Amino acid sequence: MSVRESLIKHLTSILRASEGTVLIVLCDQNGLSIAKIGRKSDIELNPNQITSLASAAFSASEENWEDLNIKHQVISFSYFDKVCLITIRINETLLTIVHNYHKEWPLDADNLATSMYYLKQKLGEFFGSGNESEKEIEEFCDKVRSAIYLFGMGSEIPFVSYTPESTGPSDLLPTISTILDSLQNPIFIRYSLVNPSGLTLDAREVSGQNLPISIEAFSASANVAFQKMKEESEGSSIGDLLCYVAISGQDSENFYGIIACPSGKIKFSKVEDTSNTEEISFIGLFTLSYGGIPIICESRNIIYSIMQIVGEEKTTESSIKSINVLTSSKYE
Repeated sequence: MSVRESLIKHLTSILRASEGTVLIVLCDQNGLSIAKIGRKSDIELNPNQITSLASAAFSASEENWEDLNIKHQVISFSYFDKVCLITIRINETLLTIVHNYHKEWPLDADNLATSMYYLKQKLGEFFGSGNESEKEIEEFCDKVRSAIYLFGMGSEIPFVSYTPESTGPSDLLPTISTILDSLQNPIFIRYSLVNPSGLTLDAREVSGQNLPISIEAFSASANVAFQKMKEESEGSSIGDLLCYVAISGQDSENFYGIIACPSGKIKFSKVEDTSNTEEISFIGLFTLSYGGIPIICESRNIIYSIMQIVGEEKTTESSIKSINVLTSSKYE
């Protein structure tokens, strides 16, 4: 059996493990396809666009992790209207699982970690870097397993609004400040609202963290990554980008994550025929100590509250719906 045939065999085992998985693609870090396997689905997929998104999912956040002195990114989750792209770096390649999270969620972390073991071995042979010890391969697989489990664990937070009962048009920024102050759980290290150019509209940070870059620099960099993902997916058959999560760290005790979600559009004046409307995004940095469920719940509550004061916006509404789907099923 050739190396490529062996790769297809292990990709097939991942595909068969869940009826919700519709396509699996293995590509290099530039997005060049190496192998892929899929099943018939009502969801129209373009494998070339999937590999481009996989490449962007890792390269987009690389600068963030370097700035924060946190290495190395383990996995990313890119949620769209129809599917989630789960992307994992294995040696010099990127494995992307295209999964219909509406049909089944969360993933079978144990089965996926087992497949990672054999894939990492074969890819080491394929790229001539097969000098990793069995312990190193096992540690890699444990990180993947732990990251998937932890992201699907934690206490659910009720779906509520943090918007003050009485707000007026002139109260926009003070109301946003009130919303950001209303989180019920201390689960974020820092979080902010930014415009497309990366300008921070408002932000919060847990004191005493002493991170190497400012919250403004972090927010701008994370937003650039999010905007890059949005550009790569523009016009895609899988729908709009609703939420992007990247998880990094040396071990399961020290995992960090970045989350980015659309948060509606702010209109800064009522003057007609002027370019006074800007999209805003919610950006958060967190540890996985509490699990991923409270992270996405609080993110949902913030963007829902923001939308209540700036007006309804299709992508933000879809993002809230997708998070409700994710929180309806989790690891126990």
